[in-house]
Amino acid sequence: MALARSAEELSAPRRWIIFTAIMLPYVFYAFCWNTENFLRPYIAEALGLSKTEVASFYTLQALGALIGAITLSQIADRYSRRNTFAVVSFGFGLAALGIIFVDSFIAALVQRFVMGFFMGGVFGCAVSLYVGLFPPHFRGLLAGIVQLVYNGGDALLAWFGRHYDESNWQVVLQIGGVGAVCAAICLVLVVPSDRTLTPWGINAAHSRPIGASVFVARDLFIEGRWRLTIRLALMCGLNFFAFQAFSGWATTYLRDLQGYSPDLVGRLMTVMHVGSMTGALVWGVLADRMGRRASAAGFMVSAVFIVLYLNLPPSTLVYGLTGFVYGFGYVCSGVWGPYFAELYPEYLRATAASIFNWGRVVSLFGALVAGAIAETFGLQTIMYVGAATFALAGLLWWSLPETLPSRLASMRG
Repeated sequence: MALARSAEELSAPRRWIIFTAIMLPYVFYAFCWNTENFLRPYIAEALGLSKTEVASFYTLQALGALIGAITLSQIADRYSRRNTFAVVSFGFGLAALGIIFVDSFIAALVQRFVMGFFMGGVFGCAVSLYVGLFPPHFRGLLAGIVQLVYNGGDALLAWFGRHYDESNWQVVLQIGGVGAVCAAICLVLVVPSDRTLTPWGINAAHSRPIGASVFVARDLFIEGRWRLTIRLALMCGLNFFAFQAFSGWATTYLRDLQGYSPDLVGRLMTVMHVGSMTGALVWGVLADRMGRRASAAGFMVSAVFIVLYLNLPPSTLVYGLTGFVYGFGYVCSGVWGPYFAELYPEYLRATAASIFNWGRVVSLFGALVAGAIAETFGLQTIMYVGAATFALAGLLWWSLPETLPSRLASMRG
């Protein structure tokens, strides 16, 4: 069936309205996903859990996200990216609201798994929709805005979360769940079906028909692609482990080792997220001007400032400044959305972007390992491991192909 119109035919205001609607589920995806680490000390105290046990929440959430990413991204590419995205947002919203039934460790694990399954489809669906609305040299900025929205959702969590503790932490997830359900409704009302819209720069006659393959993901492993796919998944795994090794324990570090109040912890985490929101736009613009690989420098910045975070004389000013720059650095991975999509054909966009979540294979047991290291050797040790892992991920990123030549190099040429 021929598509009725192309993205180029839509006015700029119309495309930005669509993009905004795509971002609404992303806000609450970030909010709900990061409740795992933000609420970790309060859940541990409320349910009487050890550090290793509470770290297993991430493992179950990540396992659900891995399965969801593989499954839901293929459904999106075969049938409808918009409709799948709406189901995804509605699904993790209901799963978050299911926290009202959680009163034990096992119930909490099940709830995290189900919520993770639906959240695993967010990245692939969102990327495959928004990259088709704009030209290539604009997508890095878009990715920066997406990362800003993600960290804005995380900052929103920190702001709301500072009012709750081990006695009422469930309310935080209920807030995120209601928001996700409302976002799903807005998505259906505003975003046009991808069955009736040809992505930017794509000739409908050469676009692979929806439903042409039962297993879309197998095309990521054909000759000439499988090595790239594995390297991308490994890089994502290192990123997830590094983030979990530092950010996953930041609230615990500030609360247990530094003795800060929930309100102060929330404020310091908000500052970290503001750094991420600032960095998101900077790394996005850099990727559009200098190429996608240039943003790998952000991982090096984060590695250095983790070390400073742990070694400078402790104070709220030190944790605020070093946390801000750490957050500024690690969001460089925000450009992976369009980058991964550009590395593969258009019909694979959602599935290719979902490689971001395939990296959770590495981090699945990494969270348990991180919890065991924190339990045995202390929080600072696992945070140092996070710094080293960020640096390794940056080096691997630099070894990958470039999809967008530097504009500066083109101008000199």
